[in-house]
Amino acid sequence: MKLNALFFTLLFGLAAVSAQADPAVINGVDRDGWGGVYQIDGPAFDNGNYWWMCMEPNGSPSATISEGFIADAITLLDGWDQQNTTRQNFFINDPSANPALQVRVIEYVLDTYLPWNLVGASNRFLEQSSNSSLFGTNDDFYNAFFTVQHFIEEAYGKGNMVDFTDMSEFLHDSQPGDVPWNGGNAAGNIDAFNARMALFNSILNDVENKAGIAGFFENYNVQGTYIVANTLFPEGDDGNWQDALIILAPVPEPSGALLIACAGIVVMFRRFRRLAA
Repeated sequence: MKLNALFFTLLFGLAAVSAQADPAVINGVDRDGWGGVYQIDGPAFDNGNYWWMCMEPNGSPSATISEGFIADAITLLDGWDQQNTTRQNFFINDPSANPALQVRVIEYVLDTYLPWNLVGASNRFLEQSSNSSLFGTNDDFYNAFFTVQHFIEEAYGKGNMVDFTDMSEFLHDSQPGDVPWNGGNAAGNIDAFNARMALFNSILNDVENKAGIAGFFENYNVQGTYIVANTLFPEGDDGNWQDALIILAPVPEPSGALLIACAGIVVMFRRFRRLAA
């Protein structure tokens, strides 16, 4: 069910008179709570489908096919410390907190471990099925996508992390039925469990090794294009949608520079919840 014409007229009429306006209008397509596909429109998007992964694992809801919301399209660095007001206040009240290094590590993991070889002409993984019933299968794309998502989920819980030479606090469970990055239904699929466990351990070992190289992450040049769909409300607030990391393209192209510039503008629009009748 599409948003009505009057709403779009008002929304983009406001956007036209405000240079600060860069809304992301999001409709659910399919998801399992940890990731999936959204249809997204706005200055940084083309009303198409985009893969997203959860980066705010605190119970905030994601949109199903019957729901939609408006978010602020911002960069990963801008969005990492303001996924809700509690998190925003943590960084505001701690003058020493700076998420830049943590974000660089996340960008490195995204660049290195998402299966870019599976991207076709779409430049956004659209060749992969978004049917959430398949997310738990032993498949190269789903294994990599949900393992990387779990890495980001673990990073979210570490606050202002600055030492990546010891990744022992990044957790994984020991039984297939308990795997938190299971894509919704990998529980009991021992092949998917083993593949994701092995990849997760490889990521941790790689990050530890790279952290031992002076300046590696500080000077890392991100290759991908990652945008955060941000809704800034208190934790547990009915209006606080789960912040989503939107995957755009593996390597910025000429138009990518414009997308990144647009994504850096924080939007002042409030998002809304739309339930199907």
